[in-house]
Amino acid sequence: MKSKKFIRSNPHLPVKNLKETLSYYRDVLGFYDEWTWIDKNGQETDGGIRRDDMRLLFGEAPDLVNTINSGPQNRLALMWFVDNIDQVFQEFQDKGIEFADILRTHPYGLREFVFIDINGYYIRVAERAEE
Repeated sequence: MKSKKFIRSNPHLPVKNLKETLSYYRDVLGFYDEWTWIDKNGQETDGGIRRDDMRLLFGEAPDLVNTINSGPQNRLALMWFVDNIDQVFQEFQDKGIEFADILRTHPYGLREFVFIDINGYYIRVAERAEE
């Protein structure tokens, strides 16, 4: 019998345009398509993408995205935890991603950098700082 445990949380993030978002995550950020859902009208409305063990879920809802990410001081922050953040930062730098904050060590014990994706999400990429 399985013991009770929590495994992961995957928010279902609203996006402005599902196809553009999946393309951005695949072609720019190095993820790969996992699935899309086509509604009864033949429209792709939901999709999931992954990179290594990280999975992201998206649903097309442009009005909600505009409400959640309405400006520089009003953005939903996401945390991505990675191994070997130096290599991830270099990869993203080589791809020309514009950073909101460069890679640095914070007093709370994380090394992290920040970028804003095409939907306005404030994405903090982090790894525990070595002692």
